[in-house]
Amino acid sequence: MKLLSIWFFIIAVMAAPFPAPAADFQDAVKTPIDASISIRQRTQKEEDRWAEERDKLEAEYDRLVKQRHRLLEKRDLLHRKAAVLKTAVDTQRDKLQEISRITTELGPFLDHTYRRIADLVKGDSPFLIDERKGRLHLLRKTLDDPLTSTGEKFRKVMEAVSVEAEYGNTVEIYQEKIRLGDREILADIFRLGRLSLFFKTLDGKTVGHWDPAAEAWRPLVESYLRPIQDAMEMAAKRRSVEVVSLPVGRIASP
Repeated sequence: MKLLSIWFFIIAVMAAPFPAPAADFQDAVKTPIDASISIRQRTQKEEDRWAEERDKLEAEYDRLVKQRHRLLEKRDLLHRKAAVLKTAVDTQRDKLQEISRITTELGPFLDHTYRRIADLVKGDSPFLIDERKGRLHLLRKTLDDPLTSTGEKFRKVMEAVSVEAEYGNTVEIYQEKIRLGDREILADIFRLGRLSLFFKTLDGKTVGHWDPAAEAWRPLVESYLRPIQDAMEMAAKRRSVEVVSLPVGRIASP
């Protein structure tokens, strides 16, 4: 009977309510759960923030990689351009050095060529003498002008050479005053290349030629009147070309 009472007491004690310890247990469970939720919320926010930051960094990284690729391509292009420009600069430098050398050597050559033209005009038959001397005068001024480029001086000298050379391949008729003996007369001059000069008086009665040996105009016998007249008409293209016999004079002694 005593043992039964003890078990009954134990069961009664266990079945009795425990209001104070149950509330404490609920608080004890809820607090860490709330803390855990709060931590999780903060962690999620941090994760979201870091994910956003990571996306930005990845995008920035991709942009920088592409920009680096473009810059490398641009650098290679600039290197190639620099190599081409260096080659061009070296070529131009070589050209300038060559031009400088040619310019240095061309000055004496042009002066020498001018002197040869001047000597030719001085010792040549006296045709178009004023025109040729005038050309030489202008050429001398050009060669002496420091502001005129070497290229322009060369062009002018070659132009003068060309004009003088052309006289040997052409015929020409013009009027000019000549000294015949002790008289000065106006006559028609017939230039046969650089070979001979002939004249005919305006009245057509007298013909003659330039004698290079005597350096004077000499009349010719009347038998040359018709051949010279015919030659002058052919030169003026007033009649068809045919063979005529003309005196070419004597060769001047050096």
